[in-house]
Amino acid sequence: MKQVRLIAIFAMMVFGSVLTFAQEIAHIDTQAVLEAMPQYKKAETDLEAIGKKHQAQLEQMDASLKQLEQAFQNDIKGKSQEEAQKIVTEKKYQEKGQELQQKMVTYRQAAQEEMVNKEKALLDPIEKRVMDAISSVAAKKGIKYVLPAGVTIYKNGGYDLFNDVKKELGL
Repeated sequence: MKQVRLIAIFAMMVFGSVLTFAQEIAHIDTQAVLEAMPQYKKAETDLEAIGKKHQAQLEQMDASLKQLEQAFQNDIKGKSQEEAQKIVTEKKYQEKGQELQQKMVTYRQAAQEEMVNKEKALLDPIEKRVMDAISSVAAKKGIKYVLPAGVTIYKNGGYDLFNDVKKELGL
């Protein structure tokens, strides 16, 4: 009989600690919170506009390179190899082509760097604000662990901080 009581007490302690632990865990879809924020939508729009600007510039550079290639083809059409070589040397097609290609490579690298820096400058403050809101809500609710919703392998209930964080952010 003592063993049954001891087992029952042990089971209640384990069950109670599991319940307490479960109350300390919550989950949230941070991407959904970000997408609900007007600042995030504006940042995405701004980044898209910058990307389109760079894409247009690269397309213009590519068109210039194709024009140079077309001019080269037109100039050497029907010429002997010796005459073609003379035209290439006089009009410096090879140097101009290499120069245009190098400009494209340099521009592409600068554009990529600008996009990375702009994305960081626009999104870091927004992400920090979301993380601060999650921390604030978790502290108010007495939650010790907040898991990303997409990483949770199994979720049956649990507390979803989504609405509380949106409220905290004024959304």
